[in-house]
Amino acid sequence: MVKKLTKQQVQRYKRHRLIIGSGIALLGLAFAATMYFTVVPSLQNNARKERIEAIYSSLELDDSYIMQFRDVFGEKKPYDYDQGRSVSSQISYTRGADVDATYADLDKKAAAAGFTLFDKPYNGGQHHYKSTDGEYLRISVDSKSRSDAFQNVYLMGKDIPESLYQLDKNAGPSNVIIKVNLDDNNE
Repeated sequence: MVKKLTKQQVQRYKRHRLIIGSGIALLGLAFAATMYFTVVPSLQNNARKERIEAIYSSLELDDSYIMQFRDVFGEKKPYDYDQGRSVSSQISYTRGADVDATYADLDKKAAAAGFTLFDKPYNGGQHHYKSTDGEYLRISVDSKSRSDAFQNVYLMGKDIPESLYQLDKNAGPSNVIIKVNLDDNNE
């Protein structure tokens, strides 16, 4: 036998269903917001990181490039002091060749990977490349032996002797830093 509900019980039942339904809807909305603010950026960052990794791979560096440091990431990291500029991913290497030979090798590899040199600073420095997709590659090469000599004197707290300035800027082995930025060339 089925008991008939009173009007008051029916209203209470409807109110409970409305509260439970609203709670479920709010939980669903909270879940969707959480997914939007955590999963979507993560997927975007993963896609960006995969593209950056693909750019490094496209250079097809051989075993003569010995990795020293690696900082590759997918999220866009604007500078605190200038939101229009962002930090680049970077990998540094040491190579058993002089600076000119290393630059020549990297220039060929960058061109083969689809990058065009658009800025070659006076007296060395970073060479800037750009792809047709607006991606940036910055390559720096310097003499490891010369850099080490200057750094060693500095670390020991000594005055830099004039003889260090006479060291060959082209002497091998070479220090190499390759930076990739998908957003800008303003680093």
